[in-house]
Amino acid sequence: MKKTLIAVTVAGVVTFSGAASAVTILGITIDPGAYLQIGTIYEGTKASDGTAPVMAVGEELAGVGVIDTIKDSGGNVTWQSGDNGAYLAFTFDSYITEAINPFGAPTPINILFTGGAAQFYSMASAFVPTGSWTADTATISAGSLFMDVTGGTARTCVLADGCASGVGTPVTLESFILSGTLAAIGSGVGNGFLNVTGAGAADSVLDANVPAFGGNDIALGSSFNSGGSTAGYAASGSVDLRGVAIAIPEPTTLSLLGLTLLGLGAARRRKEV
Repeated sequence: MKKTLIAVTVAGVVTFSGAASAVTILGITIDPGAYLQIGTIYEGTKASDGTAPVMAVGEELAGVGVIDTIKDSGGNVTWQSGDNGAYLAFTFDSYITEAINPFGAPTPINILFTGGAAQFYSMASAFVPTGSWTADTATISAGSLFMDVTGGTARTCVLADGCASGVGTPVTLESFILSGTLAAIGSGVGNGFLNVTGAGAADSVLDANVPAFGGNDIALGSSFNSGGSTAGYAASGSVDLRGVAIAIPEPTTLSLLGLTLLGLGAARRRKEV
């Protein structure tokens, strides 16, 4: 399911800036080529409404977050929170814990997840987390859907992982608790992949199937802990999303395409008459 550029343009959500050229969708500007989205993440188990950490196999990780800045391949900021009167926030869930190794032992602790889904929304005001995943998701999803993604396979479970679903289970997110415990994380990191579904306004621009990412669209990285300002969630930290934005035809090209389509339509009508 891919939303075409023509469909998005007709919907009135795409504008152009610059020559080759940056595209602004729902107020969010991305240059063609490699990009980096940087933000903040808040997370915990879905059953606890985000307030408790993952402690057992089978628990579902969920959370929310904001994207503060988008940069191009040269490190130049193409968009930051509030530009064009737009703010970018996201909600995620469906990451199911497959394995925790070693359990109850000193760090590092390796946690494997399967599944996963996230939705990114353009909002008219800055999102402030409340500590309730349910309430925060309702607030965020009142915005306009910018990007819709599901977890992409980073690797598969091997025998040594002891995954609940067995050898060969796709791993979409892998985390390491580097210090502290599962209940009180001193520091942790995570990485995985995401794939756009076609439902978001920007999905057609971000559906790049990047070879370096194993054909996935976006590489996800995060760092997190249980200390500091978690806004009521079990953990919080930073998140970055790396991908490749597909180049968009120039406005002139689109105009010519529109004239061609009109001509084809007129020719068809004449033929039918």
